[in-house]
Amino acid sequence: MAVYTRDKLPTLFKVVETKPPKVYLVIGDRFLSRQSAGNLEETLLQSGGTVHTVDGDEEDPARTISKLRSFSLLPGRQIYRVSDTRLFHSKKVAQSLWKRALKAHSENKTEAATRNLVAMLTAGGLEPDNPDSNPARLSSREWKKHFDFAHPGGELSWTTPLLNTAATSGKPVAGTQTDDPAILLQKTLETGIPDNNFLLLLAEEVDKRKRLYKYIKEHHAVIDLSVEQGASSSAQKAQKSVLQELVAATLKDMRKSMDGGVIEQLLDRVGFHPVAIVMETEKLCLSIGDRDRITRKDLDAVVGRTRQEALFELTGAIGKKQLGQSLVISARLVENSIHPLAIVATLRNYVRTLLLFKSLQEQPEYGYSSGMQANVFQKQCLSKLKEQQRWKQELSGHPYAVFMQFKTAASFPIVVLTHWLQQILEAEMRLKGSMVEPITVLHHLLISMLTPLNDQGKTEGNHSQKYR
Repeated sequence: MAVYTRDKLPTLFKVVETKPPKVYLVIGDRFLSRQSAGNLEETLLQSGGTVHTVDGDEEDPARTISKLRSFSLLPGRQIYRVSDTRLFHSKKVAQSLWKRALKAHSENKTEAATRNLVAMLTAGGLEPDNPDSNPARLSSREWKKHFDFAHPGGELSWTTPLLNTAATSGKPVAGTQTDDPAILLQKTLETGIPDNNFLLLLAEEVDKRKRLYKYIKEHHAVIDLSVEQGASSSAQKAQKSVLQELVAATLKDMRKSMDGGVIEQLLDRVGFHPVAIVMETEKLCLSIGDRDRITRKDLDAVVGRTRQEALFELTGAIGKKQLGQSLVISARLVENSIHPLAIVATLRNYVRTLLLFKSLQEQPEYGYSSGMQANVFQKQCLSKLKEQQRWKQELSGHPYAVFMQFKTAASFPIVVLTHWLQQILEAEMRLKGSMVEPITVLHHLLISMLTPLNDQGKTEGNHSQKYR
């Protein structure tokens, strides 16, 4: 068969209507995968049948294979859907699983954190219910051997209660079988299963080198809904395209419309969270009652201000050295579901820009002075600065905004800005690897940055007195 990406799904559904493959592997975001699996089930069951759902966290693969081999007494097609399957895990996907576990833990999503942590251990060939497999006890060498990426460092004791809960839950823990279930499943499929039986496998991460993956790709169907992550232009474009499709589909289903500018604002406020963008769009549709069109006013009332506006408010308070205001704004950002790591990333970029501008001010060839007016800065300094292409992105904003950032940078010693970057890195590591509440980490960071250092210990203590 083939690999079908999101834009090729209509082609797959036409194939399903005429000569459907027996097995489907759906890869990607859980919401997107379940949405596509639901559409696939509707197509397969047009003439009737039953969907048998199996949770990959609790699955006994031998039992699933046994059902797949058997003829059902129920009428119509029988679809066996396994969510969060671990058949395609290996240590090559362990790092992705670890990142998911960290993110879920930082958001207090215990179930998701446990699921991804257990999956990571299984992928690394460890038994999750064995105390010796506890990540907090693994040496750097053992970690690298099992998971194929460097030990993340930091405090990992938060993993212990999660694994203890999983071990005492009474649910079977995947990864403890002596026979490889992927090999058993492939042999079963090669032998053949009853005509009315179909298998759907859903996974967020897969190792595409696995024999089972290659077999399904060649003989059945792989639906790859993976979306490039990160902040690159290509990643942002891909993420935006997916979100726009979800918004358009939701508006169509609820018979509403939305101005293009309002859609852009909605995407910006929610970020790349497919399930959240659908829920927020549905909330907007319901909030306007009998009206057909969603306006900016409706968006502001239901979804709130943009993330950029809120984050800009935080950096603005830091630039003005307003500690109290910074603490209030950071708490509000967390309450509004902006991830603490996103806040830290914003602070890091902000401080890096200040550090660059402070360094440029100390180079006489650019002619900057602290008492310079905005129009003079634009004519005399900015034009010379823009001749350096390596700073193109940092200098690409509105001239007055750049001027104001130069003024802000002028009020901080370089040694303080450099130390801020170190503090931000430490906060990031705490968010990724400690049990401390994220808001506590953020508040500790802001207090450390904006409270003048004492004269003991730190070299920059004397400089901090300059901006009291």
